[in-house]
Amino acid sequence: MTLPRSARLAACLAFLLVATFTASSAADPVPKWDPNRVTAPEDLSELKALQATVNGVVEKCTPATVAVLYGASAGSGVIVSEDGLVLTAAHVIRDYEIPKKGALEGKTKPFVAGQKVFIMLPDGKRVEGKTLGINEGMDSGMVQITAKGPKDGKWPFLPVAKSGALPKGQWVVSLGHPNGPKDGRPPVARLGRLQGSTKNVLRTDCTLVGGDSGGPLFDLNGNVIGIHSRIGLPISQNLHVQADQFKNDWDKLVAGEWVDQPATAKAGGAYIGVVFPDDEEDDAWLKEVEEDAPASKAGLKSGDTITKFNDTPVKTVKAFRKLMDSAKPGDKVKITVRRGNVVMGLTVTLSKRS
Repeated sequence: MTLPRSARLAACLAFLLVATFTASSAADPVPKWDPNRVTAPEDLSELKALQATVNGVVEKCTPATVAVLYGASAGSGVIVSEDGLVLTAAHVIRDYEIPKKGALEGKTKPFVAGQKVFIMLPDGKRVEGKTLGINEGMDSGMVQITAKGPKDGKWPFLPVAKSGALPKGQWVVSLGHPNGPKDGRPPVARLGRLQGSTKNVLRTDCTLVGGDSGGPLFDLNGNVIGIHSRIGLPISQNLHVQADQFKNDWDKLVAGEWVDQPATAKAGGAYIGVVFPDDEEDDAWLKEVEEDAPASKAGLKSGDTITKFNDTPVKTVKAFRKLMDSAKPGDKVKITVRRGNVVMGLTVTLSKRS
């Protein structure tokens, strides 16, 4: 069968393009990718350059990316010193009460440092460690590997870089153990970009799921710039504790302190029973709703974001606290929350602090 002239011409052009591309690819070196670039690749050669850079980051960073196994929970972490200091998320190394029927997670117990933890290395080997300090509101935590490292007693580690001045659009690489570590599977890498930041957190579109918590976020030089903290809705909008915040608390965390251990609440004030993130300028999302508190009785849940207090818009944690300062025990307030893509109004009867 003889092909039409137009089809024969198209086949010849396709063959010519493939031959030309193959020849040029073999002759032309792949250009280097600027690690500080904030724009997308514009052609195939730039895409290859980005890919080569990402592959280099993954190869460099995988040996120091670990799984953190504490009790029944499994998270991720990263080794940042030759003596085996590991950065992770605070909630990965917390103890929880047995959840009540219908609840996904029990209430957190008071934090105590020095608890046994297991660290799973990229090759699947497990070594012992112990918990150090946490900043619960920041969701930052530290663990110390107590075993000797594989090379003259030292551990492979990665540098912790400054994170506060990173520009929007910065390309980043996430490593971690989605859905928990699996034998034979090294830490999983995902590429993304910085979507924004606050004083304490970075927001990226690196896809994360359960088990990634506590894992490292890297710039394209292979420096630790953040630790995975909260999975957003959708899962491509995620929060990471800024590396700068670990540095601010470094000595206290190493010493095993509970940096933001709550003080005894002032008696007599209006009480709602919720726990917010530490950043006063962050959205007023609920990190925890206390059991049998006014908020839980009204139907508020962990993960909700408060958007209004009665008819007053609430944009930050600080704004909500200010409104609560003017409230009295016994007041009935309408709290508007955003839960995923649903907005709802719930009536809360405030009580008195005990």
